[in-house]
Amino acid sequence: MSMKGGKKKWIILPAAALLIAALAWLLTQGGDKAQNRYTLTPIDRGDLEAVVSSTGTLSAVMTVQVGTQVSGRIAKIYTDFNQTVKQGDLIALLDTSALQMAVSEAESSHAKAQAQLKQAQQDLERVQYLFKENIKTKNDLEMAQVNHELAVATVKSAKSGLERARINLGYASIYAPIDGIVISRNIDVGQTVAASLSSPTLFLIANDLEKMQILANVDESDIGHIKNGQDVRFTIQAQPNRTFTGQVSQIRLEPTTVNNVVNYTVVINVANRDGLLLPGMTATIDFIVGQARDVLRVANAALRLKPSEDMLAGLRKEFAARRAGQPGAAPAAPSGQVPAMSGGPPMPGANGNGRTRPNNAALIWYLDASGGVKAARVRTGISDGQMTEIKTDELKEGMEVIKSINLTAKEQAAGRMPRMRIL
Repeated sequence: MSMKGGKKKWIILPAAALLIAALAWLLTQGGDKAQNRYTLTPIDRGDLEAVVSSTGTLSAVMTVQVGTQVSGRIAKIYTDFNQTVKQGDLIALLDTSALQMAVSEAESSHAKAQAQLKQAQQDLERVQYLFKENIKTKNDLEMAQVNHELAVATVKSAKSGLERARINLGYASIYAPIDGIVISRNIDVGQTVAASLSSPTLFLIANDLEKMQILANVDESDIGHIKNGQDVRFTIQAQPNRTFTGQVSQIRLEPTTVNNVVNYTVVINVANRDGLLLPGMTATIDFIVGQARDVLRVANAALRLKPSEDMLAGLRKEFAARRAGQPGAAPAAPSGQVPAMSGGPPMPGANGNGRTRPNNAALIWYLDASGGVKAARVRTGISDGQMTEIKTDELKEGMEVIKSINLTAKEQAAGRMPRMRIL
């Protein structure tokens, strides 16, 4: 009897071990199947910055176009590109031959007018004497007075012409209007410039290249995030490995429309102590509109996930179980809809009680220890375009959540995932 009992014992033990191994294999295969079904991404902790991106052009804060008020031929140039000039420095000279002749003619006209005035004065005095002696008539006296007044006016006109000719002669010498650096020289010796309705630009002088500005175009949908004094980060192609900083100094109210898109010009003050920033460079700008330090973060793809029908079915089943036994419970959500989760913030849209959830509430899907799909409620914060801040008690740092579903051949043939309507 004892030997038979021992044999049964040895038979039962291997059978039990095989059963346990089979169960473990099934559980493992189920977990592997779930892992293969979904692509996961971890939740981590770190810093986030919300930014508004734009592009702009660097320029000097103060730039003066130097022109000429008289026409003529360029006789001499006393400065060149990139040279530093002081206010009042002579930077160019026009040929003064014609202008000097105009001054001489104006001087002659003025001298002639003075001589005519002297003669008219003598004639008037003589007629006045003869009129007293009853030799000249009153008409002769009035005529002499008119001639005298015309001579006075002629002298004034000739004097104005002389002053104008002298001023034009002075315009032949072109001086720097401000202290600065010559950015552009648009003339050469021997070139003729014509000052007609608009003065030609001979030089472009920047006041101070250590203080520069960026004129950035910001879309109307983003301009509400921009404030005076806001910090700005930007890069330039000439220094791809370096990041520069600036500060918003002005938001210009005049809109510009390009391709039916309304933009506003934002002025950004920039320090250029190293001289690496040059006028005309294109800056790629990030306006920092929000910051968060040491927060839970998740990939944006996890927040945009569209659940499959089996995920929705599992969520409806969980919801029904939670609502069971509660008086006045809302009915189970129809197929294709996500019910409101009890014990937390309501989900998007009406939840059967007329409540709506805030815009910063969302669902994140994850796998539990047994490989089942679960949904966790989260509140979202700022986003940098790739990661978003989340606040939740259900998810922890290091947990992996679902960011995409690997479609089966049947689902791929169907062409799309079922749409999610939120209760």
